[in-house]
Amino acid sequence: MEIFIKVALRHYDLLRNRVPSASPAHEAIAKATPIEHSVSGVQFEGYNIPCNETQARIILDVARRCCPEITPDIEEAIKLG
Repeated sequence: MEIFIKVALRHYDLLRNRVPSASPAHEAIAKATPIEHSVSGVQFEGYNIPCNETQARIILDVARRCCPEITPDIEEAIKLG
Protein backbone atom coordinates (compact mmCIF):
# COMPACT_ATOMS: atom_id res chain seq x y z
CA MET A 1 0.00 0.00 0.00
CA GLU A 2 1.40 3.38 -0.99
CA ILE A 3 0.72 6.35 1.27
CA PHE A 4 1.22 9.99 0.35
CA ILE A 5 2.04 12.41 3.16
CA LYS A 6 1.83 16.09 2.26
CA VAL A 7 3.74 18.51 4.48
CA ALA A 8 4.63 22.19 4.41
CA LEU A 9 8.22 23.21 3.73
CA ARG A 10 9.01 23.96 7.38
CA HIS A 11 7.70 20.56 8.50
CA TYR A 12 9.54 18.75 5.73
CA ASP A 13 12.81 20.32 6.85
CA LEU A 14 12.16 19.30 10.46
CA LEU A 15 11.34 15.71 9.46
CA ARG A 16 14.29 15.46 7.10
CA ASN A 17 16.66 16.59 9.84
CA ARG A 18 15.18 14.30 12.50
CA VAL A 19 14.75 11.01 10.62
CA PRO A 20 18.03 9.08 10.98
CA SER A 21 19.79 8.17 7.75
CA ALA A 22 19.70 4.48 8.74
CA SER A 23 15.90 4.58 9.11
CA PRO A 24 13.68 3.02 6.43
CA ALA A 25 11.77 6.33 6.38
CA HIS A 26 14.86 8.25 5.28
CA GLU A 27 14.52 6.87 1.75
CA ALA A 28 10.90 8.03 1.55
CA ILE A 29 11.82 11.52 2.67
CA ALA A 30 14.66 11.63 0.16
CA LYS A 31 12.19 10.75 -2.64
CA ALA A 32 9.73 13.50 -1.68
CA THR A 33 8.63 15.76 -4.50
CA PRO A 34 7.94 19.47 -4.19
CA ILE A 35 4.33 20.56 -4.53
CA GLU A 36 2.86 24.00 -4.95
CA HIS A 37 -0.77 24.92 -5.32
CA SER A 38 -3.29 27.57 -4.41
CA VAL A 39 -6.56 26.99 -2.57
CA SER A 40 -8.97 29.90 -2.35
CA GLY A 41 -6.11 32.29 -3.07
CA VAL A 42 -3.88 30.82 -0.35
CA GLN A 43 -0.57 29.54 -1.69
CA PHE A 44 0.73 26.20 -0.33
CA GLU A 45 4.31 25.10 -0.83
CA GLY A 46 5.50 21.81 0.51
CA TYR A 47 6.43 18.25 -0.26
CA ASN A 48 4.63 15.04 -1.10
CA ILE A 49 6.29 12.08 0.61
CA PRO A 50 5.44 8.72 -1.01
CA CYS A 51 5.94 5.88 1.45
CA ASN A 52 4.77 2.51 2.65
CA GLU A 53 2.99 1.99 5.96
CA THR A 54 6.17 1.19 7.89
CA GLN A 55 7.85 4.37 6.67
CA ALA A 56 4.71 6.41 7.35
CA ARG A 57 4.53 5.17 10.95
CA ILE A 58 8.18 6.12 11.50
CA ILE A 59 7.51 9.57 10.07
CA LEU A 60 4.46 9.84 12.33
CA ASP A 61 6.56 8.95 15.37
CA VAL A 62 9.16 11.58 14.48
CA ALA A 63 6.43 14.17 13.82
CA ARG A 64 4.93 13.54 17.26
CA ARG A 65 8.23 14.70 18.76
CA CYS A 66 9.22 17.58 16.46
CA CYS A 67 6.02 18.93 14.91
CA PRO A 68 2.94 17.45 16.61
CA GLU A 69 0.58 19.82 14.79
CA ILE A 70 0.90 17.71 11.60
CA THR A 71 0.27 14.32 13.24
CA PRO A 72 -3.49 14.36 12.46
CA ASP A 73 -2.69 14.85 8.76
CA ILE A 74 -0.22 11.96 8.79
CA GLU A 75 -2.67 9.72 10.66
CA GLU A 76 -5.34 10.56 8.07
CA ALA A 77 -2.93 9.75 5.19
CA ILE A 78 -2.17 6.38 6.80
CA LYS A 79 -5.88 5.65 7.23
CA LEU A 80 -6.63 6.57 3.61
CA GLY A 81 -3.61 4.65 2.29
